[in-house]
Amino acid sequence: MGLYIVIEAKNNLVLVWDKKTTLMIRLSSAFKGKVCGLCGNFDGNIKNDFTTQRKEVVTDAIEFGNSWKVSHECPNVNATENACSLYSHKKAWALKHCDIIKSEVFSLCHSKVDPQSYYDACVKDTCACNTGGDCECFCSTVAAYAAACNESGVCIKWRTPTIC
Repeated sequence: MGLYIVIEAKNNLVLVWDKKTTLMIRLSSAFKGKVCGLCGNFDGNIKNDFTTQRKEVVTDAIEFGNSWKVSHECPNVNATENACSLYSHKKAWALKHCDIIKSEVFSLCHSKVDPQSYYDACVKDTCACNTGGDCECFCSTVAAYAAACNESGVCIKWRTPTIC
């Protein structure tokens, strides 16, 4: 479908992949409260989405992620420095490009979906993509905001011949 490969399983699990950096999982209501892991438990309560494999609710993303390792032989992930501090040459580029999220282009969505966390993620992810693929990281985070807008009933046409 357009930019995405969509796989729909017989149990109504849907995978949507952009063939690059983003994979979305959509579940039918039959899965409500019956799943667990890095995507949460699908019970409608965002406050318990960081439930570890030991069934403890935590607030730290790194602790949460480390709890779901498949193999205990894998090392734990440790906190990382801010990518924009590490790669300061990327910061200006990231700030300039990620501004689209807060711009007039998405203005109809701003009252439905707060742009700040998406903007912050865009800057962080775009700074972190320092070995090529920086446009993919940027485009993926903007596409995530556009998808959230769409889910809230606001369709934004943001891609242009020069943007993603």
